[in-house]
Amino acid sequence: MEKTSVTIEINQEVSIMLLWIVVGVVLVSGAFLLAPRSIELWTAINYGGVAAVLYLIALLIYALRKPLVAKHRLWMGVCAVIVIGLASFTWMRMESQVHWQAETLMHIRGVIGRGVMRYEMSSVMLKTLDEFYKDGFHTKESLANVFRRQNPGVVVGTNIRKPNWDGDALQVIVTRLEPDLIEIVSQETYVPGRDPQFKNRNGRLGMIQEKLVLTNRGMTHVIEN
Repeated sequence: MEKTSVTIEINQEVSIMLLWIVVGVVLVSGAFLLAPRSIELWTAINYGGVAAVLYLIALLIYALRKPLVAKHRLWMGVCAVIVIGLASFTWMRMESQVHWQAETLMHIRGVIGRGVMRYEMSSVMLKTLDEFYKDGFHTKESLANVFRRQNPGVVVGTNIRKPNWDGDALQVIVTRLEPDLIEIVSQETYVPGRDPQFKNRNGRLGMIQEKLVLTNRGMTHVIEN
């Protein structure tokens, strides 16, 4: 009879622990899936992490109930708190490190993007300026005509840059085309600039954008954002 009673108690404990496991999986998964939508995965991960901590605390309280000796409950509780604290600290450090890496990579991409912009825009303008002055300072052809001849069909709003690969989204747009003044603008599609509220030509906000103005006196470079 005693053996039967022990077996029943063990089966009950196993059933309860299985129930705890199921509840934990459902709770953490639900928190992860129901987290507010964000472009960052860390938002959902943090929601799942908080749910996991709350679940572990509840499980710990259940596991340390009587008839466990008070001394053992105390030591196990202290160890559990230390483990949860260290895990939480490591979690926050890891998130901070990931964000720092992402910001650093974005900064590097921005520096490279600005360099590519300036090269692409200045190459076009220098080519026009060189052609404009090939016969000396007495040329009768306007800058705009030289520019049109070098870029057939160009009008204000034309993208004069050809992509180097399928995912190359960088554009060089003609924004002004006057007899003695040519203005072109280039912008990044995904890399933020200095002012998050700056309105780019394509309607986006806060992306890198630079401008180059050409006159018969030379070029003027402007960092718009």
